[in-house]
Amino acid sequence: MPDDFLGSIEFSEESGDRTPEEFIDLTHDPDILYYYILDSKEKLISGIEIDADGKEDEVLVHAKVEIFQSVIQYVEAFSIYYLAYIKGREDLIEYLISTQPKEVKTFYEKLRHDREEEYLDEYDIDSGYRDLMETLFGYRFMSEEADEEDLEQIDLEESSFDSIEELIEFSAKILDDRIRTVGEFYLDFGNAYNAVKHGNRAIPQTDGEFQISSDDGEVVEMGVDMEFVQFLCRHEGDAYITAIPIDHLLEHSLNIADTVHNLFTHLRKIAQAAIDDEREFSVPLFEPIESSSESERQWTKVWNQHSVIILPVTDEIAGIMGESEVNRTLACRLHAEGNEMVIETENDEDITDDYPILATISQQGIVGLTPRPRVNLEVNLNLTDLDVQHYLDLLELKDATADGTITQTKLRDEAVGEEFALGELETMMDLSSIEDPYDRELIEQLAILQTITETQIPAPMELIPPQIEVIEDWAESDREIEDAEQAVEELQEIGDDLDSTIVFIDRITPDQEVVQEQFVGMIPGRIDFDFEFETEGGQEQFEEMMGPSQQFSFPAYGYSGTHEELVSYLEEDIERIHEVLAALGVGTGGVPDLRLQYTIGESGFWRTEHTLRLQIVDTSQSHGPIECQLCGEITTDIQTHLTVECDVEPLS
Repeated sequence: MPDDFLGSIEFSEESGDRTPEEFIDLTHDPDILYYYILDSKEKLISGIEIDADGKEDEVLVHAKVEIFQSVIQYVEAFSIYYLAYIKGREDLIEYLISTQPKEVKTFYEKLRHDREEEYLDEYDIDSGYRDLMETLFGYRFMSEEADEEDLEQIDLEESSFDSIEELIEFSAKILDDRIRTVGEFYLDFGNAYNAVKHGNRAIPQTDGEFQISSDDGEVVEMGVDMEFVQFLCRHEGDAYITAIPIDHLLEHSLNIADTVHNLFTHLRKIAQAAIDDEREFSVPLFEPIESSSESERQWTKVWNQHSVIILPVTDEIAGIMGESEVNRTLACRLHAEGNEMVIETENDEDITDDYPILATISQQGIVGLTPRPRVNLEVNLNLTDLDVQHYLDLLELKDATADGTITQTKLRDEAVGEEFALGELETMMDLSSIEDPYDRELIEQLAILQTITETQIPAPMELIPPQIEVIEDWAESDREIEDAEQAVEELQEIGDDLDSTIVFIDRITPDQEVVQEQFVGMIPGRIDFDFEFETEGGQEQFEEMMGPSQQFSFPAYGYSGTHEELVSYLEEDIERIHEVLAALGVGTGGVPDLRLQYTIGESGFWRTEHTLRLQIVDTSQSHGPIECQLCGEITTDIQTHLTVECDVEPLS
C-alpha cells in the first residue's frame, strides 16, 4: 500500500487525530447490520401489506431469504475483521479491502479440518492460532499476576474453577467452538447465499410436497407441513438444487446472527481499547448456550447427485436413508495426481499384481449442503504384495497426505473407462506406518528399472549393501536398455543367495482359523529349529516335516503371555525371536501355548523369503484345545466330543 494512502483526508474524532486505520476501527459500527436483521425479523409479524397478486406466501418466503442473505453478509463482515486483526491491525484498511470471501471460505475450511496453522503460514504469521485468538479477545489481559482492580470483574467463588487459568481455558474453548460454528454455517450455506446474490436464484415452494426414491426404485410420496425455498446452486461447475424449510433456515440464521453479534462486539471492544486507553472493556467469559426447543428438533439431509433437501427426521425417511448407505469393496491401486488421491480399479474384489490393494469405500452422507459425498476409505494392504512402482506411489501419496496436498478423491474404473469424483475423505487413511527406510532415489531408480526391463520388481523390505551398490551404479550409468537389463540380472543373482524369514504373530480360533495377523519384522537367514523332544519318535517326525514339506505346523509350549505382549516385545526388537524360540519346546500332549507355522519360501527377486507364524489361540468365544481325560484326544469342542466322538465309556 502506498505511503500516502488516504493521505489527503484528515481523520479525527472526539479524542483527537487518528491514523486512517484507527479512525475506521473506532467509527465503523457493524451493529447497524445486526439491528437491521432484527428489525427485518420483527416486520415479518405484520406480513405482506400490499396486494401481491395472490403471491403473498411466496413474497413472505422471499423476505425470510433476505434475512438469511443479510446474516451471511454479517458473518462475512465479522470474518473479514477477524482475519484482518489476525494479520495485523497496523495495516487494517489494506486487509479489510483485500480479504475476499474466497479467503474467508479457505480459512473456515482449514479450521474445519484443524489445519488453521496452514493459513497462518501462508501469510507468514509466526504466532499460533490459539494464542492469536486469545489475544484478540483479551484473554492475554487476564493472569494470576494481574492487579486486583483488573480482575475484580471475576468472582471465582461463584464458579467451579480454582484459578484464572482454568476459567480462561474453559471460556476460550467455548469461544473457539463458536467461531467454528459460525464457520460451519458459512461453508454449508455459502452456495445458497451465492444463488441469491447472483441472479436471485431462490424459488419459494409453499406446498411442501416431495417424492423420494430409494436405491431399489421405491418412490415415497411425502407431504411436509412446511414452506420451503429452493436454491439453484453451483458446485464445481455443476448445477444442483438445495431445498430448505424456510422457517428452519430463518431460525438457524438468527441464532448465528446472535452468536456473531456477541463475538463481534467483544472483538471490536478489545481492538478499540488497544487504540484508546480511556475506553473501558470487559474480557468476554463465554458459557455454553442452552438450545431452544426448535433447535432440538432433528433434521436430516436427503440427496441425489442433482439435489439436496433438508427434512425433519421421521421413521419413514430414516428407513430410506439407512437403505441408501453405499459400501463397495474392490481391489485397486492408489496414487496421487495433483491434489487428488486416485483409486484405480477394474471393479473386482480379488487382488492381482496390477491391483494389489483391497479397499472398502463407504459413503457417510454428504459435505455440507452439496451433493458431494462424504467418503470413508478403509484399506487393507500388505507391502510384500506390492511391486516397486506401487510402493513408490504409496510413498508419494503418504507425503502428499502428510503435507495437506490431498484434498479430493477420485475413483477411476478401468473396466468401463469412467471416473467418479468421491470428493473429500471424511477420514483419510493413515499412511504413516508405511515403512520408508531408504533414500527415495533408490526406489525411484528401481521403478525405472521395472519399466524399462518389464520385469516385476517387488517392493524392497530390506536391502543389503551389494544390492544398493548395483542400484547406484545403474543410476550413474548411461541408462541404456542393456545397462538396465544387466542391473536387474545382478540384483537377481544376489537375491538367489539370500534367505530371510518374515515373522507374523497371529490370533487364531480354537479350530485354527486366523482372525488377526500382525507383521512384526524380518530377520536374515532361514530359521533352524533346535527343539528338545520327549521321545526319539518325536524328533524323527519333526525332521521328516522339515524335509520335503513346504509348510508345517505344530504345537509348542513355554509361552504364557498374551498376543499383544508378544507383538509389542518383538516389534521393539525382532532379533528377540531367537530368544522366544529357544524358550519353546515341542511335546506330544496337553493344551499347547501356541502353534508354530513355518513356510519354506520359493526363490524371489530380492531373496528367498520364508514365513514364520507364531499363532496364539483366542479363547474369548470358545475354549482352546483340551485333552479328553477319558481317551487322551485333543479337542476344541469338549461337549460334542464327550457326547458324540469319545469311544471310552465313562465308568469303564
